[in-house]
Amino acid sequence: MSFTSPWLLWALFAASIPIIIHLVNRWRHRSVHWAAMEFLLRAARETRGTKKLLHYLILALRVLAVAALVTAFARPLLSSFFGWGSSGLNEVLLVLDRSASMDARPDKTNSLRDAIPPLVESTFAQLGSCRLSLLDSTTGAVTQIPAPEALADLTVSKTTDGGADIPALLQKAIPYLEESGSGKTEIWIASDMQASSWKPDSPLWSSVRQRLDALAIPPSIRIMALRDRPESNRGIRVRQAQVNNGRLVLDLEVLRQGFNPNQPENVPVHLSVDNAAASATLQLAGETTTIKKEIPLPQGKESGFGFVSLPHDDFTRDDLSFFTFAPRPLANILICGPPGEVGKTLSLMSAPPGLPNRKASMPGSTRAAQTKLASQSMVVWYGPPPRAEMEEKLRTFIEEGGLVLFLPDDTAHGTRHPFLGVSWGAMETAPPDEYYRLETWDRERGFLRDGSGQAPIPANRLRAVRRKPLLGKYRTLASWHDGACAVAQVRYGTGSALFLGTLPRYSWSNLADGHLLLPLLQRMADRGAERFSTAISLRVNDPALPQSATDTPVRMDNAQGTHPSGSPADTAGVYRLGAQTYAVNRPWSEDNPDQITDEKLRLLLPGASISSMQSTAETPSLVQEAWKLFLIISLACLLLEAFLCLPRHTAKRPNPATRP
Repeated sequence: MSFTSPWLLWALFAASIPIIIHLVNRWRHRSVHWAAMEFLLRAARETRGTKKLLHYLILALRVLAVAALVTAFARPLLSSFFGWGSSGLNEVLLVLDRSASMDARPDKTNSLRDAIPPLVESTFAQLGSCRLSLLDSTTGAVTQIPAPEALADLTVSKTTDGGADIPALLQKAIPYLEESGSGKTEIWIASDMQASSWKPDSPLWSSVRQRLDALAIPPSIRIMALRDRPESNRGIRVRQAQVNNGRLVLDLEVLRQGFNPNQPENVPVHLSVDNAAASATLQLAGETTTIKKEIPLPQGKESGFGFVSLPHDDFTRDDLSFFTFAPRPLANILICGPPGEVGKTLSLMSAPPGLPNRKASMPGSTRAAQTKLASQSMVVWYGPPPRAEMEEKLRTFIEEGGLVLFLPDDTAHGTRHPFLGVSWGAMETAPPDEYYRLETWDRERGFLRDGSGQAPIPANRLRAVRRKPLLGKYRTLASWHDGACAVAQVRYGTGSALFLGTLPRYSWSNLADGHLLLPLLQRMADRGAERFSTAISLRVNDPALPQSATDTPVRMDNAQGTHPSGSPADTAGVYRLGAQTYAVNRPWSEDNPDQITDEKLRLLLPGASISSMQSTAETPSLVQEAWKLFLIISLACLLLEAFLCLPRHTAKRPNPATRP
């Protein structure tokens, strides 16, 4: 606990006055033995213990009343996190979430981030001598703040178009706390509590808790939770931009939150290609709408850049999405496995006749396959899992952004050797006259998502009489009717591995009909080919952003006017570095409004104090004066002491005249 006037605490010696009076009163009385009173003393001994306890209780209440009164005059400060204040606090480390979602404006005026600086400033005005440091989610570095009132204007405290990683930030805070030697420290985490920023499933949390507890003086953790959101919001994304027959085809996705999903609406959209403006109207329905928009291009135009934007609302950073486009690169698909029916089916579906920019090849040996890996968009592997050198090559291929689709072998037994932690169990056969039916799949995102106009792929037509169950840890993309996984995905590095539970062989399933397999292979090939495209789409502050020791990225688009500013480290846009042009967007996870709950927070940080704050309300202080509380305690002690001092009622002696 801290105090506004700590010098008044010297008056606490006054709490000893009731004890001194008690001792003086005892010295005033001298004992004189009188034989006639012995029988009265014997009777008094029976109640002496109770009376003695009562006297000590009255004395304690008097001492406590005086101490509480003196404490009230010293004006104590208590934390508004419903804990004690910060007595002897040397430093506050403010961990600030600067992600794009912190720019939301629930009151249509101030953003969530705008509520943080006044809150910190009002608190430090009462804390007294204490150092303030800032650890922000964009730079990941600790900045010393000269004065709390300077926090609002610092560049390192502004919101960005990037995301946040709270467990990674706390990991970076620990070495600073170990080296600073600041003594008693508190960590304040200011965040909008978006689950994508807190990453509750991150393996870093266990290490963070252990390392914080291992510090010489473990810091207290306080969370400033800004949970309010705009009542409604629209956001737009450009999923893909490509040239087809002289027209630019944009694959758009519009998300709506807080709107009636059953009520369609027409929304204007602004289009810009090479800074030439155009407009269109989008018809939206449901929570998510996928639209293909075609824009005619000048003759011979095959590459360029642009952006699309919606009318501004209370969260402007998701109203804009940037893109670049270039001729579609050739998608090379490598098919590895024993020769036969399965390989021919996979080759035909990977590169159907008449479909441009597709090439499937089947090398005759594993060594030949290894030499081709670097130029491949994706790999399809069926049969026994890869081993030894090929396994390591495929891991590297996936880690660097490649995609691999694995299918099981046609044996009855399972595989003992997993790849990326996933393997197949023993073959299962459906009962006679029954099938394993594909029933559910991820229709909102990923390789099995709905197409344009929200039309689903016909994956529910898949039937299988044989399957192999998938074992291990993975993300389920599609499930059989009994809940077993049919298609699994494992992310590794910047790429992914997908696993199927059956084969495109009619003795196993009708997978060769293409209801599921054809769109899956085509979408994987397109995604894998993006690695070789000159139309680059990255995320703000992405480690893969182009770097140069001599050149500075130049902003190309005019989304912010004729002279746009910004850096790909914190601002979305189209940039040119040397001869390379690339689009930078906010992480799509910033569009997800899901928040982490207080119950989950207490599991991640058991000792943390949580304060739910509203950006629309008057900014409170993290500490509040509590002198009224101590006055109430003093008054309560005096009232209880007076009650205990009241004389007890004694039974009336009977009148002899009334005796029978």
